[in-house]
Amino acid sequence: MCLLIARGEEVDADDLDVAYSAAGGAWIGGVMVGILLTSVSMALGDHVHPGFEVLSFVSLLVMGLCLGLFLICHCRTWMLDRAYYAEPGTWTERIATRPSRPRAYDIVLAAAASVWPAMWAAGYV
Repeated sequence: MCLLIARGEEVDADDLDVAYSAAGGAWIGGVMVGILLTSVSMALGDHVHPGFEVLSFVSLLVMGLCLGLFLICHCRTWMLDRAYYAEPGTWTERIATRPSRPRAYDIVLAAAASVWPAMWAAGYV
C-alpha cells in the first residue's frame, strides 16, 4: 500500500480507509510514547542531570510530529467519508476526493507545525 501511494498510483478508497485507520492508531501510539518519554526525561532532567532536557525537547518534537500526522490522517479520513457519501459527479464529491488522498508533504507540514509548540513547552520561547 505504501509503495502504491509513494509511486503516486491510484489507490481504491476502501484500501485507503483501512490504511488511514491503521496509520491513525500508529500515530496515536507515537503520541503516547512521546508523552511517556517527555515526562520521564523532564523528571530526569530535574533530578539527575540537566542534559536530559535535550532528550525531553526531542521527545516533544516527536510527540508533536505524531500528533500532527494523526490530525492530518483524521482530516483525510473525514474527507474520504464525505467523498464516499456524496453523489457521483457532483461538485461535493470532486472537492472531497482531492484532499482525501495522501500527499508527500504531509510529514513536512506536521514537522513544521510541531517545532514552535515543542519549543514553547520546553521553555525555549
